[in-house]
Amino acid sequence: MKWLTFLLVTLNIGIGTSSIISFSPPTNPSIIYSLTIPNTTTLSTPGPIYLQITAPTTLQWIGLGQGAQMTGANMFLLYTSSASKITLSPRSGLGHFEPQYTSSTQLTLLPGTGITNNGNGNGSTMTANLRCDNCLTWQDGTGRMSPLDPDFPFIWAYKVGVPINSAALDADLSIHDEMGQVRVDLTKAALPDTFYTSSSSLGWNESGSSSSSNLSTLTNPFASYNPSTDSISALSTPTPTGPHIPKNMKQVLIAHATLMALAFAILFPMGGMIMPLPVSLPVQKITLHRITQLLTLSITLAGFGAGVYIAHAANQLRNPHPIIGMIVVGVLVLVQPILGILQHRNFKKGNTGGPFGVCHRWVGRGAMVLGMVNGGLGFRLAGVGGVFAPKGAVVGYAVVVGGVGILYLGVLLWDWGVKGRRDEEREGGVGGEGERDGGGGKGEEGVGEKPGVVMEER
Repeated sequence: MKWLTFLLVTLNIGIGTSSIISFSPPTNPSIIYSLTIPNTTTLSTPGPIYLQITAPTTLQWIGLGQGAQMTGANMFLLYTSSASKITLSPRSGLGHFEPQYTSSTQLTLLPGTGITNNGNGNGSTMTANLRCDNCLTWQDGTGRMSPLDPDFPFIWAYKVGVPINSAALDADLSIHDEMGQVRVDLTKAALPDTFYTSSSSLGWNESGSSSSSNLSTLTNPFASYNPSTDSISALSTPTPTGPHIPKNMKQVLIAHATLMALAFAILFPMGGMIMPLPVSLPVQKITLHRITQLLTLSITLAGFGAGVYIAHAANQLRNPHPIIGMIVVGVLVLVQPILGILQHRNFKKGNTGGPFGVCHRWVGRGAMVLGMVNGGLGFRLAGVGGVFAPKGAVVGYAVVVGGVGILYLGVLLWDWGVKGRRDEEREGGVGGEGERDGGGGKGEEGVGEKPGVVMEER
């Protein structure tokens, strides 16, 4: 009788058809999520569920998650692995940052998965037909989905951009452009028993693999499925999981990146080079240092405000990049000015700055380096090569940071060399150290002089 069952299944006669529900993000109807669940799959007798995700290749990635929010969600991320193939990455939502790849999700990609050309210049479409054998519960049972739930929440997200073209299941993904939540009536997603049991009798085993590769379409409810005409709408009113990315996101992000890169890659290092520069200047170096760093701090605060706005809108405040940024800016705004004032007061009393001077210098240098590194993390978060982080901008930033870093180190080595020679000359009785703050023949404000040495505030 197997030949008869095979014929019935192939011709779709007498065994019933599946009820496939579908839904799309309201902001992008070209993305379609489809779902059907065998009637034999229940929480008490777990079994597989079937999903299809289709989207144009103009999207960098598309995501679907089981659950009401990113934290605790069971997620499926779709992106290209090449010009003709896709990667489907199962991930766990651990919070409002990039989902983490998980190997515990038991997925099988079904025929029809890949990239197809739509013809007539209409671009191409990514499709993932998948079977999940353990998607009723996830994350050690903390998440669960009942096929009898008439109001189950799913979350969706997507990003427009250049193709990722990676076969890595843990490929880095940049921030989504849009995200939201839908609630679905799972009772309408019914795959009849006859369809499922007939397919099983023809060679499918419990692990979801087929004993004969040419029979795989028998348990593929999407084999001849057209989501535009064959699906059932089971969608409730969409509700967002959080604030959408603002429409002016690109402009704000460019402003943030430009201001912060200008501050940390150029202005802060240049201002920090003024004091150790072993030459006289037309103005007092301490005055020039103050003006430069205060101006740079103002630019930093403007860029910081734009960054916080972006991180809040994108639900990324717990990402390492904004966290490090808050720490660095906090140090520069609250700690560095106090250390600088204490150092200056100590110097006016005739001392060389003492521990306050040492702390002021090295805390500032540490904050600058950390800020430069954090700039790289920002490009990574925005997606290198994407709309928000073009490769040219990333390369340019790296070149400037490298060049300024070498220049800064060169000034420090020059200063240490000059100081070493002057110390040797002084010990040999040749003479005292010359004025180096550009203010004339006296030290800073004419105070702090010791016999044979003109003091310099550092």
